[in-house]
Amino acid sequence: MKATIVSHSPVPDGVSAEIHRFGFFLEDNGGMSPYTGTVSLRTARALVAPSEDGHAFIGMLRAIVSTATVDYDSLIGRQFDDHF
Repeated sequence: MKATIVSHSPVPDGVSAEIHRFGFFLEDNGGMSPYTGTVSLRTARALVAPSEDGHAFIGMLRAIVSTATVDYDSLIGRQFDDHF
């Protein structure tokens, strides 16, 4: 599987920073149809906490969570692969 961050939507002034949204694209080498979705910073934090490394989607979420707010746009175009 490969996960790619394709967009970042900043939040309006006065709105919680946890609402930053990231668009992503998931591709599977096993023949499944590609998936396009969005995830908020808040959801990324919740999903990453109990998850193990190795999965492309979790790697993408970890990158989102560990990146400083001012650098979110630098994530656009980053790709993450499974590491099993």
